[in-house]
Amino acid sequence: MVTTIQISDHTITILKTLRDQFKVTSYDALLNLLINKAVKPKETLWGAGGKLSMKEILKELRDENDRY
Repeated sequence: MVTTIQISDHTITILKTLRDQFKVTSYDALLNLLINKAVKPKETLWGAGGKLSMKEILKELRDENDRY
């Protein structure tokens, strides 16, 4: 399905620049690429602790003076 949208001259200039920059062949491909970049899940730190146990990870988080 083809749809027509109204955009300003400024916006079309930006879209043309981005289309050339990302080396895509159509505005549809450019918009899909930009949408995917915008909604891509952020990387998490899951697994950053490696093979350490929870006790080893939490061991240094509190000072000795902070304990009751």
